[in-house]
Amino acid sequence: MREQIKHLTASLAGLLAIGIVLALIGPFGTYELLPLPARLAYWVLVATLNGALVDVVIRQVDTHLPDATPLRRLLAPLIGAALAAVPATAIVAVANGLFGLGWPDQLLRLYSQVVFLLAVISTLVYTLLDLQELAEKPRTTSAKSEAEANRQEPGSWARFRERLPVPPTGDLLCLEMHDHYLAVHTTEGKQLILCRMEDAARELDDLGLRVHRSWWVASAAVAGAKRQGQRLVLTLIDKRQVPVGRTYRESLRQAGWLNG
Repeated sequence: MREQIKHLTASLAGLLAIGIVLALIGPFGTYELLPLPARLAYWVLVATLNGALVDVVIRQVDTHLPDATPLRRLLAPLIGAALAAVPATAIVAVANGLFGLGWPDQLLRLYSQVVFLLAVISTLVYTLLDLQELAEKPRTTSAKSEAEANRQEPGSWARFRERLPVPPTGDLLCLEMHDHYLAVHTTEGKQLILCRMEDAARELDDLGLRVHRSWWVASAAVAGAKRQGQRLVLTLIDKRQVPVGRTYRESLRQAGWLNG
């Protein structure tokens, strides 16, 4: 919860900052047509609403893009911006009318302007998130310190859990995509870290399997599998039920996780 509030606060602050910068620059003729107070109100409103909108759309696109998609981290914000620009154009059109900029008579031109702005900002934001994630990864200061850590507690889980705010002593159960963050579920509870699912699954490859676009499960945590109508779910040792994606069923069957 603390990480979610932190993320929400940071996102809101970022959108407000973008709105203020755009108000000072005054793109698309707003510098000449609106005084500074009106420009601030206009751009903060537009940036906040459209920023929240494009964030939701991009996260959905990122979730549904296959992991092996070339340039996936670049395509997600670009595709998301193009899709989000449809309702975002309507928001801008209404804002233009309310602030006396006139109702647009060329929606295609307005759409292209909105797409451009959303694509640039989204790509920059997601690049910064990637850089932040890399910066938060644990760094080994020397070969000696790494060797000492491995002697004390070998294995990928021992290394991975050092990335958590409070490294747990319990067992790993599963990982769950949670907005920009990854929810790490252990026998002690849940913690959030800034990490991509595909990176975490690769690091913990020897301990479990990816079972869904949004879920990874540790082998030792699987208690059974069952059908719920057309859905297939895994039951974990803590009674949690995790959905199984169709594209992952064959690999789970080969691993002996599924019955039949």
